[in-house]
Amino acid sequence: MNQNLHFYILVFLVSFFCINCEKEKCLNCPEDLEPGRRDYIWTVDTLKANPWDLFYLFSLWGSSPTDIWATGSGGASDVTLWHYDGVSWTRDLSCLSSNMMCVFGFAQNDVWACDAPGGGVYHYNGTQWTNVYKYKDTGTLLGLNNIWGDAPNNIYVVGAIDFLNGDYKGVILHFNGSSWSYLSIPEYRVGFTSIKRGMLESDKYYLSAVCFESTGDTNKIFELDDTVLKEIYSGQDRTSINEMAGRIYHCIDKKIYKYHDNLLTIWKDFSSTKHLGRIWGRSELDFFTVSTDGLTHYDGTDLVTLFPTKSFINNIAVFEKDIFVLCDNKIIIHGKLK
Repeated sequence: MNQNLHFYILVFLVSFFCINCEKEKCLNCPEDLEPGRRDYIWTVDTLKANPWDLFYLFSLWGSSPTDIWATGSGGASDVTLWHYDGVSWTRDLSCLSSNMMCVFGFAQNDVWACDAPGGGVYHYNGTQWTNVYKYKDTGTLLGLNNIWGDAPNNIYVVGAIDFLNGDYKGVILHFNGSSWSYLSIPEYRVGFTSIKRGMLESDKYYLSAVCFESTGDTNKIFELDDTVLKEIYSGQDRTSINEMAGRIYHCIDKKIYKYHDNLLTIWKDFSSTKHLGRIWGRSELDFFTVSTDGLTHYDGTDLVTLFPTKSFINNIAVFEKDIFVLCDNKIIIHGKLK
């Protein structure tokens, strides 16, 4: 694997890319919420290509439990895009890129993906995939690590430009429904790894980023207000930005924060547990996390391991009665409520 490709894959992996969960109404009062159930039936699928094909899947997104996409990197472009139709997982042979870093969508016929370091953005219309944006500067490399939007005419893609001399800077690409443009933001020596907005609480976006340093990688969180970027966290603890039921939750090490009035405030402190950060869920009384011993669940009372596994959990897609967990880059654990 060449050095540039390694850089962009590492940027993505340290970010613990998050997937957009199925949206449900978010109620303001915890007493109005129902604790999440835990009576799941579990099945496990292992995605398989040709014995000689190497692939590593990172990202999940689905419009329903019968329409799910998974993307990642591989030795060839025909093993980095997979689809689940409710019965089985199959490779999509569109051969878009050998490094499909993220997938996100709005509907079965409106799905988006991006790659690094190819600098491409791709769109699926329900029938076929097309390349809708391609980076053309031959003197640098563009790595796009994450794509997210709150409407089909308001989509953001984040990543970094590599100047091929050891230097790089973070970039934000925006789609307004008809054209792509770069946001005019201050130059930061970071690789942006994710972007999200809590649509029920703010018109501001939040970005995670990583800066590679000789003393250790520094993780950062930024707030984006139009084109104004403000750093709200910087440190070596692992971080992730998580959207759940229209609200944003910041995971920093074993603590979960909310950000209001220019202040990060602890919402849940799981320091005494095996929690590793990142959350996906339906509500504040029904969400999933990752721990050292597997997939865990919080129901408003306690954090319990639902599916024990030593496999690395890459990503999760949550629906009303189903949950899909991508592990070790090619294993799909499917939980369905009884």
